[in-house]
Amino acid sequence: MLTSATKRFILPFSNKKNPASEMETAAVFAVAEFERNKGGGIINRQTEEKIVYLTKVGYPLWLVPKNDLTFVFDGFYDSNQRISYLEAPSATGFMESLEANSKPRENYNAFLLDHSNYFQQSMKEKQFVFRNLITDLGFKDEINVYRKEAAEITAQVNAVLLPPILEESTISSIISEFEKVQSTIRDETQKIPECIRLVNKTTSQYLTELDYEAEAVTDEMNAKIKALEEYVNPQIAKLNKEYKAKREMLTERFDKEIESLQKLKTKTQKSIEINEGKNSLYQRETKIQATKKHAIYEKRWKEKIKRNQKELKELKKELKEIENNIKKLSKQKTQETSKLNFDLDGQIKLARYPLVELEVARDAKIRIFKQEAEKLFKLEKPVLEDLNRTLKMRESVKANFEVLGFRDQGIKSPALFYVPFYVVCYEMGLTRRYIMLSPSTISSFDFSAKLKGALGMSKTKELFVPRFKAITSIIAKVEELTKQNSRFESQLYDLIQRNNLLNSSIFKENVTKGLVYLKHEGWLSDKEQQTLTSRLTI
Repeated sequence: MLTSATKRFILPFSNKKNPASEMETAAVFAVAEFERNKGGGIINRQTEEKIVYLTKVGYPLWLVPKNDLTFVFDGFYDSNQRISYLEAPSATGFMESLEANSKPRENYNAFLLDHSNYFQQSMKEKQFVFRNLITDLGFKDEINVYRKEAAEITAQVNAVLLPPILEESTISSIISEFEKVQSTIRDETQKIPECIRLVNKTTSQYLTELDYEAEAVTDEMNAKIKALEEYVNPQIAKLNKEYKAKREMLTERFDKEIESLQKLKTKTQKSIEINEGKNSLYQRETKIQATKKHAIYEKRWKEKIKRNQKELKELKKELKEIENNIKKLSKQKTQETSKLNFDLDGQIKLARYPLVELEVARDAKIRIFKQEAEKLFKLEKPVLEDLNRTLKMRESVKANFEVLGFRDQGIKSPALFYVPFYVVCYEMGLTRRYIMLSPSTISSFDFSAKLKGALGMSKTKELFVPRFKAITSIIAKVEELTKQNSRFESQLYDLIQRNNLLNSSIFKENVTKGLVYLKHEGWLSDKEQQTLTSRLTI
């Protein structure tokens, strides 16, 4: 039921740029006539159809503003739009559980573990039933443009306005229920960033606490280490001093022995050089005496050579023994020095052992804090990922809800907009047939139409160009209903025949004038104009 406050608007059939309504009515009548079955046939002779009525009808659409959106409802064709969306668990429940388990850290860790997939694992698919809502994007775009041409109905119009089957109160109830769903999703969506902020804040607080605890432990252990170093370092210094003295004594002892052997080696090498010189001298003297054939002197020099060579051999043997002894002493010096150093390292390690134990204990404690921090990050990551996925999902649902309507600041309150279309009803015996002409523009007479006329083909189908694709499809549903639903067809017949334009003298007068326009534009020949004019009187 319409209230007195409900505004009603009628939309124009053709473009306002057309010169006159007479051309529109004449074009409609011409199309109706040319589409009529004229009967005839040689073998199967058919009965001629007659036009029972031709009526202009208004198809009701509700345009209902809510917040920033305007929703379009089909006021005539009953259908249900099921809007599916995903519903996640309450963000409020998540926040309450977080606040209850934020302390101590063990409880918070358990909370993160339990809520790693809190929203996604309990996601449910829900549906909201929008009775008669038109969601087609093309249709909404078209009606948003088309409705600006509407004129408010303040008096009786020359058209049959189909009564809306959907009342304003019902639509208000649907919109209110939808607003509750939207409000819930909007509120829940707004809480998700707060959940993310609280998780980040709580985790950050515990990470800061862990840093402070690790720093405190480090300072405490370093203080103990420093105090112990004051006792240990002097011991290590004493050990270094003692072993330094031992190394010096060892080095001095070995160096003296090696030095003595080096002197002996030098002396022996000098003796070898002297003997080798003597050996050369003796050999020369032996050769001289042999040349002089002094056998006795030659023999004496040879005996000297023999004794000298024996002595030289002993000296070389002695030199080799000296060199070996020097090597042995050097090696022994290195070994005993290494042993002293090894003993010193052992003594230092033993002295430092309490310090090492404290350092190990300090590093172990710090490692525990690092592991706790890593564990916290690991537990937090899936929770934040779940929250971010849920936020995107809810924003997507919110966006999908918003495209159910269109943005238009010009509509302030619910209003009925009637889309005009012409209904032509033909009868042939007991059979009725309908054609519906949706809002169209009368096209210009072009070469294509001229060619069809020259070939004897119908040009009238070129007369109208549908103004809107999606709106035309909704009018086509009415034509389909007349074929599929006999009850609907009878109701439509009873409703529309009361306003048959063919019974209107004004309509006939307008058609007559319009036919002249159509002829002038080239759409009709003289004969076609005369034939159509004569049909008006039948």
